Amino acid sequence: MQGDFSRVTFDPAQRFSAVLSQQGRVQLDSEINEQTAILLHYVRTLAADLLGPAAFPSGEGGQSTGGFCLDTFDGDNFTVTPGRMYVDGILCECDGTDYWGQRDGFLDRERERDRLPTRPFMVYLRVWERLVTALEAPSIREVALGLHGPDTTVRTRVVWQLCWLSMDSESFVPDMKTAPKFLRDRVKQKFRPRGLLSARVRRPEGNGTPCDLPPDSGYRGPENQLYRVEVHRGGTAKTATFKWSRENGSVTFPIRAVSGSSIELETLGRDDKLGLEIDDLVEIVDDASVCRAASDDWEDECPRLYTIRTIDHAKRKVVLDGEPGQDRYHPTVGTIPERHPLLRRWDHGTANGTNDEGTQQIGEEAKWLPLEDGIQVRFEGDVEHPQYRRGDYWLIPVRVATGDVEWPTGLDGRPQPKRPHGIDYHYAPLAVIRPDATSGYQMVDLRVPFPHRR
Repeated sequence: MQGDFSRVTFDPAQRFSAVLSQQGRVQLDSEINEQTAILLHYVRTLAADLLGPAAFPSGEGGQSTGGFCLDTFDGDNFTVTPGRMYVDGILCECDGTDYWGQRDGFLDRERERDRLPTRPFMVYLRVWERLVTALEAPSIREVALGLHGPDTTVRTRVVWQLCWLSMDSESFVPDMKTAPKFLRDRVKQKFRPRGLLSARVRRPEGNGTPCDLPPDSGYRGPENQLYRVEVHRGGTAKTATFKWSRENGSVTFPIRAVSGSSIELETLGRDDKLGLEIDDLVEIVDDASVCRAASDDWEDECPRLYTIRTIDHAKRKVVLDGEPGQDRYHPTVGTIPERHPLLRRWDHGTANGTNDEGTQQIGEEAKWLPLEDGIQVRFEGDVEHPQYRRGDYWLIPVRVATGDVEWPTGLDGRPQPKRPHGIDYHYAPLAVIRPDATSGYQMVDLRVPFPHRR
């Protein structure tokens, strides 16, 4: 979640059941957010335990088709019925839509990979949560604070997407019992095992006393930060790349217009710390690029980052080292106001070396890589050749008071490798569509109902 948080503290392993306020104490954003996370974890775990990994409420007597039922298919498009479905305890609600018109799909009929196949295929739901700020949803902002005044809170939105995958064999058709495992296995082929990450601050070699510590040991930054390390291009360590932000990727600037390499912005930031400077690395994102990044393919659609060459403060314009319209995967990114285009700042710069897309190579695993001010990270896997998925991220709180990162350590005092903190994707099979000599096609419903009681 790319919000302006001090840190994210929820950990189900702690078994905390509530956050309780005390009189006269400071209240932090992390504590309020942890209470929300505790409640969501409880409710969704309960729903998943009662309903299973994916289920929908059927009508009385089981006569209703329920939510997300494939209704029609004409070879180019299919429709799904309105209703509800629970995927790993997450409530998904549908008002009725079709494949091409789904809200968070942003599909293109000109793209071959988006078009439905003629061979047998499975339709499934991909479910995840997206952080939405007042820049993407203006109704969040309280205009009484000023039309361009400060924002306050942010939201998380459940995103569900209608997706498909080809069947390996025309003779095999999974049923309600076998479909979930079949789908999980197909997803795992690409995204398991997951890559891990450790974080630390640089320490001197040997067993020197505190008086002997060199000045470059420990965290040297002037402020508390929440670092975000995010995979940009997925794959193995040899092909995957990453980027990082000291502000959890929350420094963004609404785009008003794009003309070649010149970008007109709503604002250049509140202050120097949260603003833009020449040679900053930035990424252009909008609703479509964010939702398309959830694709189950990592080989394509990976946009580049841009370097700021000049800044015109009077006109609130920046000039980049390239034209966004030349991006073959996202030629319209930043140009459609209805998609809430943003310029997002990343802080890795070019000091540690970047590639042509403006990111850093993971390269060799089990090797400490420097970020800044003494902070180091290490990518690794608990098995050989882990896979890194685009969008996977880790959050690293750093505190001036301790001169250290807040990261779990083992009994030996060494940082423990952790799975990505997100993004967590959830999957549910809906149906199989295959050609039929009599009717032209056959649809096999794979949804699991649960009884409707009054």
